Amino acid sequence: IALYAALIEAGVLPEDELETYGTDDSRMPMSGMAAYTPGMEITGGSLGHGLGIAVGMCLGLKRKQSDSFVYNLLSDGELGEGSTWEAAMSAAHHKLENLIAIVDFNNQQADGPSTATLSSEPVTDKFEAFGWHAQRVDGNDIEAVRAAFDIARGLKEPRPRIIVCDTRMAKGVPFLEARDITHFIRVEPHEWTLALEALEKGRPQ
Repeated sequence: IALYAALIEAGVLPEDELETYGTDDSRMPMSGMAAYTPGMEITGGSLGHGLGIAVGMCLGLKRKQSDSFVYNLLSDGELGEGSTWEAAMSAAHHKLENLIAIVDFNNQQADGPSTATLSSEPVTDKFEAFGWHAQRVDGNDIEAVRAAFDIARGLKEPRPRIIVCDTRMAKGVPFLEARDITHFIRVEPHEWTLALEALEKGRPQ
């Protein structure tokens, strides 16, 4: 849904279409579809595809001698997919310094905590062992994330980079933060008001 918001800001999708998110025949399904979502270049949904696609894009850019970066956002659940680690190994082998991966490590999956479903720890050590430059930061600290991106982009080493972001879902809304399962979160009508009040209260003056 964050990508849909970005596409709306870019003028690719109309804002009022957000009301259709996740409904039948919507151009904004829960997982984007390249076939009928404007601005969507690939079809997502199944875990483990993203990093492999990013590796292919990086290889193509290097052959074109482009200095562009490819950014790939992964969930911590995707670290349980074998294809992710095949892509990680391939990225290091091809010295893809134009690849910056970000892991949203919120410890939530549909089946419960990702660390309980299939632990991927120690994440940074594993990526380092695969030949990546790895950092780990508080993903809810925007300045820390920004600094990590500056480091990743500024590296001169010919290897891929990854930033593992430890995040808390519904950050800033205490009663939602405390819920055991927030992967598919249901917010009741009266809770929207409480959530907005909590966010307003926590906003810097």
